[in-house]
Amino acid sequence: MRTDDGVDAGSSAPVIRDEVATRDPDLAHHTIAAQYSAHRPRFAGSALGFRFRLATTQAGELGVDQIVHSMDARSWTEPYSGFLAVHVRRGWYHWRVGRDELALPPGAVGRFHNSPMIVQWSDVTASVVRLSTAHVARVAATRTDVAAADFRFEGMAPVSAAMARAWAGLSAFLDAQAAAAGETLAHPLIRASLAEHVATTALAVFPNTTMTAGYVPGPRRVEPAVVRRAVAYIEAHTAEPISVAQIAQVCGVGPRGLQAAFARHLGVSPTTHLRRVRLDRAHRDLIDADPTGGASVAAIARRWGWGNPGRFAEAYRRAYGRPPSHTLRA
Repeated sequence: MRTDDGVDAGSSAPVIRDEVATRDPDLAHHTIAAQYSAHRPRFAGSALGFRFRLATTQAGELGVDQIVHSMDARSWTEPYSGFLAVHVRRGWYHWRVGRDELALPPGAVGRFHNSPMIVQWSDVTASVVRLSTAHVARVAATRTDVAAADFRFEGMAPVSAAMARAWAGLSAFLDAQAAAAGETLAHPLIRASLAEHVATTALAVFPNTTMTAGYVPGPRRVEPAVVRRAVAYIEAHTAEPISVAQIAQVCGVGPRGLQAAFARHLGVSPTTHLRRVRLDRAHRDLIDADPTGGASVAAIARRWGWGNPGRFAEAYRRAYGRPPSHTLRA
């Protein structure tokens, strides 16, 4: 079963949701291979009572899946081409790459390696987050000046227990967003924001070259005129899913240089300034909207990239001194 959710005119692609549920181990094997990578599983025990379910949500480069596989199995598995992290809810996984091994009991998280693996699992229920490695590399280059071509992940386990908990929390949040894909991930600004958040969190949670890079010189000084051009570009493209790297490229500077210039001249980051501009656009829409015609705070918030109505209301109250619902009804 596959569904393509409707999206706004400004969206670049629909949210695609698919689900396969079966009691046939062979169909489960082919479904996993088609979604992730080729593998050769050997199942243990009886297939009587076998349950398999794979529900996938694809929103641009970001993928969020839930998988249930009740049988015990051992499989040789080819690499997955992008970034893929697993949060185990029930059962367990055991991954081995050469001499490196990772045991994943309930509650654990791990990153699928970009090398052939031996994978074992038992009666597993897990959440999966997928993102193109190129997207993570672009975010890494923006934040650290490690060239995208030089970026790579270097381990399967999180760098600490605290970071593992952070990823588990993000995974649970994305599961909730996927369940409401038609109302959240269908909006291009929210989708882009979530993809960047996933990439940024992945860089903090899983070992990668940004953690081992040597000293990088600070950004060169950027003139105020560049900041003015960046602000003008943001004003003209507020409704689009633009990134700091894109703004910097348009202005002819590096991402770190632009960030340093915004901090020096405006006291905020480009991302914070963009979010403030979008909040102002939402404020204008609330003033102009007719609540009797079906306008709602949640819909206006989503239009401008706020997927969480509570966080939008909190930011709005801080900026304008009143709840957004009061503005809508005024």
